[in-house]
Amino acid sequence: MSDSRPRKFLFLLFSDDSCRQNHALMYALDLHNKGFEVRLILEGPATKLLADFARPDSRAGELLRQAHRAGIVAGACARASGGCASGDPTRKVTDVAHTHGIALLADLDGHAGIEPFVREGYEVIAL
Repeated sequence: MSDSRPRKFLFLLFSDDSCRQNHALMYALDLHNKGFEVRLILEGPATKLLADFARPDSRAGELLRQAHRAGIVAGACARASGGCASGDPTRKVTDVAHTHGIALLADLDGHAGIEPFVREGYEVIAL
């Protein structure tokens, strides 16, 4: 007997490369719009993307807003959103996350854990 449930995907976005960010968001939205269960976590340097959330001139910001409206943004790593000891002030985006209602995930020693998603049957795609 075949399983007719739709596949589930967790996009774990680490990259600060705008091309990878845009494509990860486009892939996630495309799969969601085609009936798959999709979640997205921003991790590491990709949390800087939160700073683009309110920028109307940012393609990645627009895609992130679409993903947020679609309910697929699981959240952002709490440690990385606070800068993660990088010394990079552009990585400190916790206030932006709070302002826009994006969860800060900290269930893995202050970082975003993927175990709850794997337990629920999500396939992990890291970009």
